[in-house]
Amino acid sequence: MNQPLPGTVRSDRQAFDQISARFRDEVGRISSRINFVRGPVPFWALLRAMFPVAESLGDLIHRSDESTTKNLRLVLEHEFNTVRQGYAGKAALLAHLYRHSLIHHDELRVVRSAGRSVGWGVSGEKNARHLEVRHVRGDSYRLTFQPRAFYDDILAVCERARGRNWNGDVMHRYNAWLVLDLDAKKANRSIKAVKQEISAL
Repeated sequence: MNQPLPGTVRSDRQAFDQISARFRDEVGRISSRINFVRGPVPFWALLRAMFPVAESLGDLIHRSDESTTKNLRLVLEHEFNTVRQGYAGKAALLAHLYRHSLIHHDELRVVRSAGRSVGWGVSGEKNARHLEVRHVRGDSYRLTFQPRAFYDDILAVCERARGRNWNGDVMHRYNAWLVLDLDAKKANRSIKAVKQEISAL
Protein backbone atom coordinates (compact mmCIF):
# COMPACT_ATOMS: atom_id res chain seq x y z
CA MET A 1 0.00 0.00 0.00
CA ASN A 2 1.85 3.07 -1.28
CA GLN A 3 -0.75 5.74 -0.64
CA PRO A 4 -0.98 6.90 2.98
CA LEU A 5 -4.32 6.21 4.61
CA PRO A 6 -6.59 9.07 5.66
CA GLY A 7 -5.52 10.06 9.15
CA THR A 8 -1.88 9.11 8.64
CA VAL A 9 0.47 11.51 10.43
CA ARG A 10 4.01 12.59 9.52
CA SER A 11 5.15 13.56 13.02
CA ASP A 12 4.50 12.99 16.71
CA ARG A 13 3.24 16.55 16.96
CA GLN A 14 0.69 16.01 14.18
CA ALA A 15 -0.71 12.97 15.99
CA PHE A 16 -1.59 15.07 19.03
CA ASP A 17 -2.83 17.90 16.78
CA GLN A 18 -5.25 15.52 15.05
CA ILE A 19 -6.52 14.09 18.32
CA SER A 20 -7.20 17.53 19.82
CA ALA A 21 -8.71 18.92 16.57
CA ARG A 22 -11.14 16.01 16.26
CA PHE A 23 -11.93 16.21 19.96
CA ARG A 24 -12.76 19.92 19.64
CA ASP A 25 -14.82 19.35 16.49
CA GLU A 26 -16.87 16.54 17.93
CA VAL A 27 -17.05 16.72 21.72
CA GLY A 28 -16.50 20.50 21.84
CA ARG A 29 -19.40 21.21 19.49
CA ILE A 30 -21.71 18.95 21.47
CA SER A 31 -20.63 20.46 24.79
CA SER A 32 -21.04 24.05 23.55
CA ARG A 33 -24.73 23.39 22.81
CA ILE A 34 -25.52 22.19 26.34
CA ASN A 35 -26.92 24.57 28.92
CA PHE A 36 -25.12 23.30 32.02
CA VAL A 37 -27.17 25.57 34.28
CA ARG A 38 -30.69 24.84 33.06
CA GLY A 39 -30.13 21.35 31.67
CA PRO A 40 -30.92 18.66 30.92
CA VAL A 41 -27.27 17.68 30.79
CA PRO A 42 -26.28 14.30 29.21
CA PHE A 43 -23.49 13.74 31.73
CA TRP A 44 -22.86 10.09 30.98
CA ALA A 45 -22.89 10.63 27.21
CA LEU A 46 -20.18 13.26 27.71
CA LEU A 47 -18.08 10.94 29.85
CA ARG A 48 -18.53 8.10 27.36
CA ALA A 49 -17.29 10.43 24.61
CA MET A 50 -14.33 11.77 26.59
CA PHE A 51 -12.86 8.81 28.47
CA PRO A 52 -11.98 6.84 25.29
CA VAL A 53 -9.91 9.85 24.17
CA ALA A 54 -8.07 9.82 27.51
CA GLU A 55 -7.59 6.05 27.07
CA SER A 56 -6.11 6.49 23.60
CA LEU A 57 -3.75 9.15 24.96
CA GLY A 58 -2.72 6.65 27.63
CA ASP A 59 -2.08 3.95 25.02
CA LEU A 60 -0.19 6.42 22.83
CA ILE A 61 2.02 7.81 25.59
CA HIS A 62 2.53 4.82 27.91
CA ARG A 63 2.16 1.95 25.40
CA SER A 64 2.04 -0.77 28.03
CA ASP A 65 0.70 -3.94 26.43
CA GLU A 66 -0.58 -5.05 29.82
CA SER A 67 -3.96 -3.32 29.57
CA THR A 68 -5.81 -0.23 28.49
CA THR A 69 -6.87 0.22 32.11
CA LYS A 70 -3.23 0.45 33.18
CA ASN A 71 -2.47 2.99 30.45
CA LEU A 72 -5.51 5.07 31.44
CA ARG A 73 -4.35 5.02 35.07
CA LEU A 74 -0.83 6.05 34.10
CA VAL A 75 -1.90 8.95 31.88
CA LEU A 76 -4.31 10.25 34.55
CA GLU A 77 -1.68 9.87 37.27
CA HIS A 78 1.10 11.60 35.33
CA GLU A 79 0.05 13.72 32.35
CA PHE A 80 -3.38 14.76 33.64
CA ASN A 81 -2.05 15.47 37.12
CA THR A 82 0.56 17.75 35.55
CA VAL A 83 -2.13 19.96 33.99
CA ARG A 84 -4.44 19.83 37.04
CA GLN A 85 -3.50 18.64 40.51
CA GLY A 86 -5.79 15.99 41.96
CA TYR A 87 -5.66 13.11 39.48
CA ALA A 88 -2.73 11.44 41.26
CA GLY A 89 -4.11 9.45 44.16
CA LYS A 90 -7.42 8.92 42.31
CA ALA A 91 -6.18 7.69 38.93
CA ALA A 92 -6.64 3.96 39.61
CA LEU A 93 -10.03 4.64 41.21
CA LEU A 94 -11.19 6.64 38.18
CA ALA A 95 -9.94 3.99 35.76
CA HIS A 96 -11.84 1.24 37.59
CA LEU A 97 -14.98 3.31 38.05
CA TYR A 98 -15.04 3.89 34.31
CA ARG A 99 -13.69 0.65 32.80
CA HIS A 100 -16.53 -1.86 32.81
CA SER A 101 -18.84 -3.23 30.13
CA LEU A 102 -22.10 -1.67 31.30
CA ILE A 103 -20.78 1.93 31.28
CA HIS A 104 -21.83 2.01 27.62
CA HIS A 105 -25.41 1.34 28.71
CA ASP A 106 -25.47 4.07 31.34
CA GLU A 107 -25.00 1.71 34.26
CA LEU A 108 -22.70 3.20 36.84
CA ARG A 109 -20.16 1.34 38.87
CA VAL A 110 -19.41 1.70 42.57
CA VAL A 111 -16.01 0.53 43.84
CA ARG A 112 -15.86 -1.13 47.27
CA SER A 113 -12.90 -1.85 49.49
CA ALA A 114 -12.17 -2.05 53.20
CA GLY A 115 -15.81 -1.39 54.07
CA ARG A 116 -15.98 1.81 51.98
CA SER A 117 -17.91 2.48 48.77
CA VAL A 118 -16.93 5.14 46.25
CA GLY A 119 -19.20 6.21 43.39
CA TRP A 120 -19.56 8.97 40.81
CA GLY A 121 -20.74 12.48 41.59
CA VAL A 122 -20.90 14.13 38.15
CA SER A 123 -21.81 17.82 38.08
CA GLY A 124 -22.23 20.61 35.57
CA GLU A 125 -19.94 23.03 37.36
CA LYS A 126 -16.79 23.90 35.49
CA ASN A 127 -13.75 23.57 37.74
CA ALA A 128 -14.49 24.35 41.36
CA ARG A 129 -14.79 20.84 42.78
CA HIS A 130 -13.40 18.61 40.06
CA LEU A 131 -11.94 15.44 41.68
CA GLU A 132 -13.08 16.41 45.17
CA VAL A 133 -14.14 13.43 47.30
CA ARG A 134 -17.27 14.00 49.38
CA HIS A 135 -18.49 11.89 52.25
CA VAL A 136 -22.14 11.04 51.59
CA ARG A 137 -23.15 8.99 54.62
CA GLY A 138 -21.86 6.04 56.60
CA ASP A 139 -19.11 4.43 54.55
CA SER A 140 -20.24 5.93 51.22
CA TYR A 141 -18.17 8.48 49.30
CA ARG A 142 -18.68 10.32 46.05
CA LEU A 143 -15.93 11.37 43.65
CA THR A 144 -16.98 14.68 42.11
CA PHE A 145 -16.29 14.73 38.39
CA GLN A 146 -16.91 17.68 36.10
CA PRO A 147 -16.97 16.90 32.37
CA ARG A 148 -16.15 20.48 31.37
CA ALA A 149 -12.99 20.41 33.49
CA PHE A 150 -12.06 17.02 32.03
CA TYR A 151 -12.59 18.43 28.50
CA ASP A 152 -10.13 21.25 29.25
CA ASP A 153 -7.66 18.78 30.76
CA ILE A 154 -7.68 16.50 27.70
CA LEU A 155 -6.84 19.45 25.46
CA ALA A 156 -4.12 20.61 27.88
CA VAL A 157 -2.55 17.12 27.92
CA CYS A 158 -2.49 17.08 24.10
CA GLU A 159 -0.93 20.55 24.04
CA ARG A 160 1.84 19.58 26.46
CA ALA A 161 2.45 16.23 24.73
CA ARG A 162 2.82 17.81 21.29
CA GLY A 163 5.74 19.87 22.60
CA ARG A 164 7.71 16.85 23.85
CA ASN A 165 10.25 14.83 21.89
CA TRP A 166 8.90 11.32 21.27
CA ASN A 167 11.56 10.28 18.71
CA GLY A 168 8.85 9.26 16.23
CA ASP A 169 7.40 6.61 18.57
CA VAL A 170 4.01 8.32 18.83
CA MET A 171 3.80 8.80 15.06
CA HIS A 172 4.58 5.12 14.39
CA ARG A 173 2.16 3.89 17.05
CA TYR A 174 -0.61 6.21 15.81
CA ASN A 175 -0.16 5.16 12.18
CA ALA A 176 0.02 1.47 13.13
CA TRP A 177 -3.46 1.76 14.64
CA LEU A 178 -4.89 2.71 11.24
CA VAL A 179 -4.26 -0.73 9.71
CA LEU A 180 -4.60 -4.10 11.40
CA ASP A 181 -2.41 -6.54 9.44
CA LEU A 182 -3.84 -9.92 10.39
CA ASP A 183 -1.11 -11.77 8.50
CA ALA A 184 1.48 -10.24 10.83
CA LYS A 185 -0.38 -11.24 13.99
CA LYS A 186 -0.34 -14.55 15.82
CA ALA A 187 -3.40 -16.44 14.67
CA ASN A 188 -6.11 -17.21 17.21
CA ARG A 189 -9.74 -18.19 16.69
CA SER A 190 -10.92 -14.61 16.35
CA ILE A 191 -8.24 -13.65 13.80
CA LYS A 192 -8.85 -16.85 11.82
CA ALA A 193 -12.56 -16.01 11.69
CA VAL A 194 -11.86 -12.50 10.37
CA LYS A 195 -9.43 -13.86 7.74
CA GLN A 196 -12.05 -16.38 6.58
CA GLU A 197 -14.66 -13.63 6.28
CA ILE A 198 -12.26 -11.44 4.28
CA SER A 199 -11.44 -14.37 1.98
CA ALA A 200 -15.15 -14.94 1.41
CA LEU A 201 -15.80 -11.34 0.27
